[in-house]
Amino acid sequence: MRISYNDFIHPQDDAARRQLEAVPGFDTVTKCYLKFGVEKFIHGYFMANYIRLSQTQLPEIYGLLPPVVEKFGLSEPEFYLQMDPTPNAYTMGDSQCFIVLTSGLLEHITDRKELEAVIAHECGHIACRHVFYRTMASLLTMVGSAIGIPSALYTPIELAFNYWSRRSELSADRAAAVYLGDPKSMVGSLLRLSGGPSQFTANINIAEYADQAKAYYALQSESKWHKLLQTCAVMNRSHPFSAVRIQELQNWCDTDQYKILCKNWQEGLCMVRCKKCGGDVFPRDRFCCHCGAPIE
Repeated sequence: MRISYNDFIHPQDDAARRQLEAVPGFDTVTKCYLKFGVEKFIHGYFMANYIRLSQTQLPEIYGLLPPVVEKFGLSEPEFYLQMDPTPNAYTMGDSQCFIVLTSGLLEHITDRKELEAVIAHECGHIACRHVFYRTMASLLTMVGSAIGIPSALYTPIELAFNYWSRRSELSADRAAAVYLGDPKSMVGSLLRLSGGPSQFTANINIAEYADQAKAYYALQSESKWHKLLQTCAVMNRSHPFSAVRIQELQNWCDTDQYKILCKNWQEGLCMVRCKKCGGDVFPRDRFCCHCGAPIE
């Protein structure tokens, strides 16, 4: 049994992605661009520069990945450790996905459940097919700058990607909360990234921190000028502010949708994949509603 991205995708993420997909020829051009060799370039770069994790290479970290992959019904991505003091995790690729954790992340997040939440978050990106567009967004700026394309031509596209990317993070946060059965560990990982390792942030009042998001929204509502200022503050960011993410996640985890989803998973009522056509079906069904094949 596996979790379907349709169960947790944020509606703003879904709407923003549909807008990107609606651009004529965008999907086809992007796929061709990646297949032209860019994905192989990324693969070779990661292979030569970072440490690929496996059952025999730092297995204590690698071992967190396979259960997440299985639960989301994904092909296992390559898993890398990057030496970088900045705490970060990211995913790239399309036909071949790569998850990367930085050394700074492992220094900041030492709790096993919180690290699981980070990995589930990245797998949530893969399940929602965010990686295809996120890879394109990352390469757009790099290539545009390298070959001298005027920024006025690609900046509007970059801002549109960032707008969608911020919403995609909300879906991936939900994925982690579904995988672990509660939002606590995902919230904890966001607190570490906001304030530092648990030696400083272990006793943070989470409710008070989440209330900072309410104050942030109140600030924007004071006037159109304040709203414009905050829009400018976030428009070049690929991730929402952490307090906003925590409040969004906690609000969703208080809904019946989340509670029913977790209950269904515990009772074995989540989706499985039809072995013939790959469509999502319930294990209690006798036949696939897409192709009619028996459900084994």
